[in-house]
Formats: sequence, C-alpha cells, structure tokens
Amino acid sequence: MESITLGTLASNIIWLGAFIGGCLLLFKYAKSIFVKLITIPITEQMLENKKELNKKIDELKEELNKKINNLGEDQCKNYLARYLTDVEDGEKLSEIETQRAYDAYEKYTNIYHGNSYIHSRWNKVMKNRK
Repeated sequence: MESITLGTLASNIIWLGAFIGGCLLLFKYAKSIFVKLITIPITEQMLENKKELNKKIDELKEELNKKINNLGEDQCKNYLARYLTDVEDGEKLSEIETQRAYDAYEKYTNIYHGNSYIHSRWNKVMKNRK
C-alpha cells in the first residue's frame, strides 16, 4: 500500500472540487436553456390565449350591452304606449304616473334616441291633454 502524501490529498480535493463546480455550472447552463426552450413558448402561447379570451369577452360585453339597451328601449316604449292609451281613454292618472311618463319619454328620446311612432303619438296626445 502506498502512502498518501499531503500534496496528493490536496490535489485530489482540488480536482474533486473542480469536478463538482463544473457539474454545477453545466447543470445551471442546461437549466437556463431548458427554461428558454420550454417556458418561453408556453408563456407566449398563454399570452396569445389571453388576448383571444379578452377579445371574445369584449365582443360578448358589446353584444350584452346592445341587448340591455334594446330591452331598456322596449320597456320605455311599452310604458309610454300604455300611458298614452290610458290618457286617450280618459283614465284618471296620478301625478306620479305622469311624472314617470315624462321621465320615460325623456330617457327614450335622449338616451335611446328613439324617434318613432311613440314620438309622434306623444306630441299628439300630450298636446290634446292640456
């Protein structure tokens, strides 16, 4: 059996440290390449999916807002048609109902920009009412 000298032991420890350091450096480099090759395309795909989802959500919100506006306009038309019919039929209407009709008419003309048979009928009936 050979005797191990202090110089041999020191050189073996230095070699082992360099080997471990080299392995760690290679592992770190491989990890960075893996991150670039795998996660960046996945992240880009996720961003593209997010853009598509946001676009679809915006389209759905726009469609929903149109439907809500149409519903509001229809409700104004219905209320005003009923009110005008009651006025024409000589129904006794309260002041609150009349105020509500004026509010609905204002909303119908200013918000929904309605200008249809309701508008001409309103002018005719309300002119004759006074």
